Amino acid sequence: MYKYLPMPAASKMSVILFFAMSTALAGCSSGELALDDTYVPVAHYERFPIEVKRGPVRMEISSRHGNLQPSQINAISGFSRSASGSGSSKITVLRPSAGGASGKVARQVYQVLVQNGISPGMIVQKTYPGSSKGSVQLSYTRSVAVTKECGDWSEDMASTSRNVPYPNFGCSTQNNIAAMAVNPNDFVVPRPTTPALAATRTPGVAATMTAAAATGSAPASP
Repeated sequence: MYKYLPMPAASKMSVILFFAMSTALAGCSSGELALDDTYVPVAHYERFPIEVKRGPVRMEISSRHGNLQPSQINAISGFSRSASGSGSSKITVLRPSAGGASGKVARQVYQVLVQNGISPGMIVQKTYPGSSKGSVQLSYTRSVAVTKECGDWSEDMASTSRNVPYPNFGCSTQNNIAAMAVNPNDFVVPRPTTPALAATRTPGVAATMTAAAATGSAPASP
């Protein structure tokens, strides 16, 4: 028959401390599992990503002279080349509904566009409420590369102890890259590779063979 032996006070205190420490450790582990693991962008190309959007390009042609002036013809020619080179949508010619001088200028604008390689099917003519001396407006839609605006100086770089880039770091670089892109769609889908030009490669190969013959060494195999 078992006999009950009373536990010493010191042993009781040890057991109480053991359970208290176990509970505290369990609480710490559960807190670690509940930590937020959301990824925070650090690199400048992640904080200022370049996006491609569709935006309008507009030009306004004055009708007060009743005819297109040489400077206006040059401007329209450049506008049409820009529209053709950017793979844009149709060009819209918006003229005042009153006609008169503005209607004549609109017809001349149409002729200049066609002379610069814009097919008639790519030109849309519309009217808006306006006087006979109102301006003729040209517009088309194209893809543009954009990113966030710069100027976030919310953090004092002289007093921060965080080992991370400052909020505005890399913004100007990303904006310059977006502005210099000739074809913004290159940020979305890469261009397909084209075959090598034999006329360009032949002189390089010939020069390599000539140099190898002069030094008496065989050219390195590609």
